[in-house]
Order: sequence, then structure tokens, then C-alpha cells
Amino acid sequence: MRIGRIDFANLYPIFHCLERLGDRARLRYEFTGGVPSQVNALMRQGLIDVGPASSIEYLRNRHLYDLIPGHCISACGQVMSIILFSTVEIERLDGATVLTTTQAETSTVLLRIILREFYGLDCNLRGSTVPLMAGLSQHPAYLLIGDDALIEAQRRSEQLYAYDLSSIWYEKTGESFVFALWFAQKGFNAELLNSLRCDLDQARAEAMSNLPDIAIQSPYAGIIALDILLRYWQTIGYEMAEPQMRGLRLFEKYAEQLGLL
Repeated sequence: MRIGRIDFANLYPIFHCLERLGDRARLRYEFTGGVPSQVNALMRQGLIDVGPASSIEYLRNRHLYDLIPGHCISACGQVMSIILFSTVEIERLDGATVLTTTQAETSTVLLRIILREFYGLDCNLRGSTVPLMAGLSQHPAYLLIGDDALIEAQRRSEQLYAYDLSSIWYEKTGESFVFALWFAQKGFNAELLNSLRCDLDQARAEAMSNLPDIAIQSPYAGIIALDILLRYWQTIGYEMAEPQMRGLRLFEKYAEQLGLL
């Protein structure tokens, strides 16, 4: 089974445990890493069988995929790694060009919704690969996600505003936000998917029980402060239940209204 792996800290505990389930799992699973936009493209092209990929990829192309129940990446409030960095208050961004990392897809749509629907702002979003401060020297705001957002948030100056998009979503809607879902190519072997779901259940349970040890062993130790890394993992929801489905449906409604699906 070819599994896409998002190479961000957010899913490290799950993959750490999934890969350590034993020889059976290691022989059966073949992992291909990448940032969300890359994993999305691999799924869309049929180059991987299953993975945690962006919720917007699923919503746009659900005819291609079967959802794996029970698993996601979500947050109910602050998420710490989906950050709009800005040199001015968000209310002053009307008419501005806002940079967005090319790693993001769901978060870029979320930003469009927040700017337009929640603040009534008309902004031009432009994809970028330049570092944060280089981007902010040319434009007033820059959306970063994942490890880049976590690291830049730790070292930002007090003069720079940092808006957690998940916090804004929750403040405005009262709902969780689902950033990624686990899904498979439509019609993929049901027996294998059921086995994977069982392994994911076990990996999640083991990860949540051993976060301090995982943090110390992780490649992020020394890059992200351990207390921040632990707090980050504890803010993320890895279970897909009715509250997350409600948030996903609301995200779909807003995206549809803005012609983003």
C-alpha cells in the first residue's frame, strides 16, 4: 500500500507510531513524503493509494476518493501552525496583495473565506516560496503553514502581527476546522483499508499516550522548543467525529459560496 506522508510536525506522532507497528506494517506500507500540496497532487494523479491529504482536495475531487472514517487533522480553536503574519492589523488589508505559501491549499481557501466573509476584505492572494521577511518587505501579509509557521511564530518580533486562522474560524463560527482527512483512491481494496484503519487507531492511541517521549526522540527536538511541540500536538485533533464533520460541512458551504470548489 502506497501511503502519502505529510512531512510536517503535526502528523509526526501518528507516522512515528504507524511505522513502528512491527515488521508486518513496515513490509506492507510504502511511504512517500511531501508538503500538503505535493501529497494532494500525488493523490489526484493516482501515484499513491491513500494518505492524509488536504480537506479541500477531498471536497473538490470526492468522486476520486473514499473517505477513511475516524481520522483527520483538526483543531477546535488555536492550531499554532496556520498563521497569517502581517505588518498591519488584519482589518487594514483591504485591497492588498497577501502572499500565501505554495505548500498550502486548504489553508489558502480558509484565508479567502476569513478575509472575504468574516472581515469583508477584498485581497489579492499570491502564491510564494520566498522566506517570510523577504515576502513582508514587498507585501503587508504572508500566510505560512506547518513547521515554517511554528518556527516563525516563535521568533517573530513584537512589531509583527500573527493571526491563527483556526482561532479566527472558531471565534466566528463556533466550529472545529478540519485541515486534512485520511482518504483512499476510490475502489481501493476494502480489506487493506480496514487493516490500515485498525493500524491508525492503534497508532493514534499509542501516540497520545507517549507524546513526551516522542517529542524527545523526534527530529524536531532542538528546532522547536519541547514545551511548544507538546502543546502543539495537544491542540490538534486526530479523531474525525460529528463535530469535525459539522465544521467540514460549513467549510464546504463557504468555499462553494465563493466559487472555490
